[in-house]
Amino acid sequence: IASRKEGAGSTYTSSSSTAGVVGKGEGKGGPGDSAVKQINTYCQNIKEFTAQNLGKLFMAQALQEYNN
Repeated sequence: IASRKEGAGSTYTSSSSTAGVVGKGEGKGGPGDSAVKQINTYCQNIKEFTAQNLGKLFMAQALQEYNN
């Protein structure tokens, strides 16, 4: 589940999904489970954030080239 905030400038998507990611010792209830989940969530958020901004960059470049 992702929530999206739009404002004048940047867009940030937050996601708490770690589906499909298996960490070392996950599912055993060890102390590393929460750290693994936090790292996976952080990486997913960075991935989504950069993908959105790269998409905006390429779209802006295409529009600029089209208008020139």
